[in-house]
Amino acid sequence: MMQTAQMLLSELVDKVSKCSKNRLEMQIVGADVAVSRFMSPAEAGEGDMSFLTDPRYAEAMKATKAAAIVLRERDAKALFGEELPNRTMLLCDDPYAFFAFASQIFYPVKRTPGIHPRAYVEESAFVDPTASIEPMAVVQAGAKVGANTLISAGAYIGEDCDIGRDCVIYPNAVLQAGTVVGDGSVVQPGAVLGGDGFGFAPFKGEWIKIPQRGRTVLGADVEIGANTCVDRGALDDTVIGDGMRVDNLVQIAHNDKFGNGCIIVAQAGIAGSCTFGDYVVCGGQSGFADHLKIGSGAQIAAQSGIM
Repeated sequence: MMQTAQMLLSELVDKVSKCSKNRLEMQIVGADVAVSRFMSPAEAGEGDMSFLTDPRYAEAMKATKAAAIVLRERDAKALFGEELPNRTMLLCDDPYAFFAFASQIFYPVKRTPGIHPRAYVEESAFVDPTASIEPMAVVQAGAKVGANTLISAGAYIGEDCDIGRDCVIYPNAVLQAGTVVGDGSVVQPGAVLGGDGFGFAPFKGEWIKIPQRGRTVLGADVEIGANTCVDRGALDDTVIGDGMRVDNLVQIAHNDKFGNGCIIVAQAGIAGSCTFGDYVVCGGQSGFADHLKIGSGAQIAAQSGIM
């Protein structure tokens, strides 16, 4: 994984502030040191940072050799007293969020703008000049790939797909025809978006396939986990709301519709035509029968069965 060079803590704070849209409160106490990564308090050394959110690591944080530590002001005073020691600290109202934003800066996704000679891109496809198309990727006719988007090696982008800007489609992901991916979304390796829903009509002892003519539509800032499947709709679209997070090995069936900010954890399975509100959490291996309505803010425990 590509890592950026060291930078001053003040520079990192400025970058995080922009990434967080100025929603984090941050104050540097002590020297402005050079930092390059996060490590656990016990393993951290020169150039490293550590952060504290769990009181179980408080003693390790007091003894850490990290160049800078990130913690809430109240936790700093609880550890060191009202008069803080002469060491570099970043007082932050949400250290875990700082860790997430800063890690994105330390480990950016590697992009090489342009179409690799060993990629296959149909003439009628549109690829923004700043997008990156890696070897053995396929972009079919009528597809659109937005600015600064990465289509990784071996990924398949079907006909008339529409992928927004700043997206990452990882190796061997499959986006079937007509799939829409909103700006800033990530599709992990092996995920399949827009495959046929499980649609069959019983007829005299046979199962007659029903062609699935809807689409799979992802909003902005969505992440789809590895080997997860989001089926296309039978008639209407399957819709994934903005900011949704889907873990690995999840099944989302045809015509499901999700609001914003939902989370679905590994091995959950959702049957067709379910409707979810905003910020629903579905625990691992939870299962849902078809045509259900789940209200905003609901939390479904692991291995629950919702009928």
